[in-house]
Amino acid sequence: MASRSGLQAIRTLSRTAAALPKPSSLTARAISTSPKIWSQATSNTPAQPAKQDGQQQKQPVQVEEPDFTGIKGTFLKALARVTGHYTVGQTAMRSTHRFYEICAEQLNHRRSFWLETCGLPDNFQTWFSVTHLHVWLLMVRIRGEPKAKVFQQQLVNHFFIDMEDRMRYNHKITSNRIIKNYLHDFLAQFHGGVLAYDEGMCKDDPVMAAALWRNLFTSTGKPEQLALLVDYVRKELQTLDQMPSDEFLEARVLFDTAAPALRGVPGK
Repeated sequence: MASRSGLQAIRTLSRTAAALPKPSSLTARAISTSPKIWSQATSNTPAQPAKQDGQQQKQPVQVEEPDFTGIKGTFLKALARVTGHYTVGQTAMRSTHRFYEICAEQLNHRRSFWLETCGLPDNFQTWFSVTHLHVWLLMVRIRGEPKAKVFQQQLVNHFFIDMEDRMRYNHKITSNRIIKNYLHDFLAQFHGGVLAYDEGMCKDDPVMAAALWRNLFTSTGKPEQLALLVDYVRKELQTLDQMPSDEFLEARVLFDTAAPALRGVPGK
């Protein structure tokens, strides 16, 4: 009986759909951003490039928000549930893609702060370290959500997929062996940084300062710079902790940074 009722509900929705205008962007934000998974960072099979060298990259396109008001909105919400738009996996993909895009923009968004005030060099390692710090901040907040492991894994997936793509297309590294070695090194840094930041969060400011000195400043930071960054981390942790769950998962502004337009390949 339950299966028959489900079929009748789907047929009812289908008949209603024929009388309504077709939504232009209902499923645009639910499309998976990449078929690759993070495990490729440590696999024996080299990841394949997403596009050929020299191919012109498409400009980011703003995604129109669907209208969920009135009869049409009621239908769209029901259709979204039937098609899995609100499943844990799809929600995690949408939220963490947006989260990661914000994290990846932090170095460019506040270049004078990171490069001049903090004295960090302008290179790939600095971009990784700054992005890593903000990914960790979001991972801490995600731990308070149901199915946190799914969301955390998706966020890390975006990070390492983007890292590989930046090596291939931004830095023109064509050797799969070299890329794989770099990914192994960054993976070790990632895990070590998470453990160090977690310890600093749970203990006191000197421990957090030591974690930042090793992972962000690579053992070169000045005391006043470390103090500034410890205050920054504590403030952002508090801000994220105070956000309600629904507001956090749908947030388009974090760390005073608006989410860029969703793109097919994160970071491009």
